[in-house]
Amino acid sequence: MLITDLDVRIVAATTGELLRELTIDPSRDYQPQDKQKPPNP
Repeated sequence: MLITDLDVRIVAATTGELLRELTIDPSRDYQPQDKQKPPNP
């Protein structure tokens, strides 16, 4: 995980592939999943 302020990137350790990128919303108890990228099969 790479974290800068409220910006978070989750990267695969072995491949360096970006798995998820989001900006934390401090007004929420949870962070919803992105609808942009479909999950890997």
